[in-house]
Amino acid sequence: MLTLYDHPRSGNCYKVRLFLALIGKDYQSRFVDVLARKNQTEAFERISAFQQVPALIDGDISIWDSHAILLHLAHRYAPQWLAPPLQLGAMHAWLSVSANEIANSLQPLRLTRVVGNAEAAHHLGVSETLLDLPGMERRTARVLGRMDRRLAETRWLAGPDAPTVADIACYGYAALAEEAAIDIAAYPAIAAWRQRIQRLPGYVPPGP
Repeated sequence: MLTLYDHPRSGNCYKVRLFLALIGKDYQSRFVDVLARKNQTEAFERISAFQQVPALIDGDISIWDSHAILLHLAHRYAPQWLAPPLQLGAMHAWLSVSANEIANSLQPLRLTRVVGNAEAAHHLGVSETLLDLPGMERRTARVLGRMDRRLAETRWLAGPDAPTVADIACYGYAALAEEAAIDIAAYPAIAAWRQRIQRLPGYVPPGP
C-alpha cells in the first residue's frame, strides 16, 4: 500500500492525489500539519529531505517532490501517462515550467491569499517585507499567457494526442487560480484545458 504524506490545501499534494485517482492506485493518506510546523522534525526529514509535502512511501523507498512522485508513479504503474519519444522533451519542459515558473508566480501568489502574507513569507523563507506581490502578479500573468497560447495550439501541453504527467503538474495550481484572485476567463484555452482534465475518468477536485 502506498502512503502519501499530505496536506489538503497544498496544490503540490493535490497533483499527486489527482494522479493517484486517475491511475486508480489505492493509498493511505497521512496528514502533515505544515501550518503547525509538524513537518519540521528529524523523523520527517528522513522521509522528505527538505521536510516538504507531498512525500510518498512506496515499499522500501520514499520519494519527495511532487514532480518526482508523478514521474515515479508513471514509470512504475502508468506508463501511458509518459509522452512518446518525440514529445518527451516537451513533457519535461512543461514539468520544468510547473517546478519553476508556476512555483515562483501563481503558487506563492495563491499562498498569500490563502494563509496571509506573514505565513506565506515563512513558507517561502523570506521576510514579509520582501514579499513582492506586484512581481508575483506580473509573473503569474506571463506564465498563464504562455500556457494559454500553447493550449490554443494543442489539446495537451506535451502534444495533441493524450495528457501526460506534465498536464497534471501544471494543473495542480491552475485548478486553484481563483484562490489567487485570477479570472480564468481571461485565459480561454486554459479554461477549456481545465474542463478536459475534469472530464477524465477518475478525476477528483481539489480541496480538503
